[in-house]
Amino acid sequence: MRTQLIASAAAVALFAVAGAAQAQTVGHVGANYGRVELDAGALGDTDADALQLEGAVRFDAGSLGAQVDGSVQNFDADGGDATVWSATGHLNKKLDGGLIGGFAGVSTSDDVTLWAVGAEAQFNVAPSTTLYGQVGYGQAEDLADADLWAVKGEVRHFFTDNFKVQGAAGYTKADTKGADFDIWNIGADAEYQFASTPWSITGGYEHGEIDDLDLKSDTFRVGLRYTFGGTLRDRDQSGASLGSASNLFGGSLGQGVIAAVGAF
Repeated sequence: MRTQLIASAAAVALFAVAGAAQAQTVGHVGANYGRVELDAGALGDTDADALQLEGAVRFDAGSLGAQVDGSVQNFDADGGDATVWSATGHLNKKLDGGLIGGFAGVSTSDDVTLWAVGAEAQFNVAPSTTLYGQVGYGQAEDLADADLWAVKGEVRHFFTDNFKVQGAAGYTKADTKGADFDIWNIGADAEYQFASTPWSITGGYEHGEIDDLDLKSDTFRVGLRYTFGGTLRDRDQSGASLGSASNLFGGSLGQGVIAAVGAF
């Protein structure tokens, strides 16, 4: 499985390079630190440090737009540590004031691999405000043969071309061999790009819950990004800010569950 993932990642990278040779690319690379506070009810509380490297690039693929994004995230808690690798590919069609398309992605740790497919759309609802949404299906045989259905929405408002604030909310239904679970997550993020530079700072908060397991998490993040191809608004309007499959299914809490299985 690991060999297949490496081969797939290499193919995606070659696809991205080929697209970049034919058209100007837009995207970013970044790093962030997160502090995760987990409340497991009767099992007690625990904290974890989450370090992430992430990036995305948008390019033309014939008459369609394409985005490839990926991340590597390490969770470090008292019981041990685990790393989650994720990659998502997107294809979409530009519309007047927006886009519509689909995506496929994978998120994997040493013990769990989640495959996902879905649809997404983005529209400008005001001159400085973007509405973005995703729906998707995921499957993880290593996680009690789980089938997951998820929906997520984001509202992004640009106070300037280089200052963005956004809110997001998501819901995931997980059906496993032993039980069914509902995962809720809600959060807010901000990003500010310094004048006449490609560098920006990011900050965010997310709350997640799995009611059936009496599990709650609060995640606080700060980070640094390098944007290429334009401003933050340019990145958004080009279709270079589409969501990853790894964030769709339960957000930070969902990624933490994938990391924790077999590791902690």
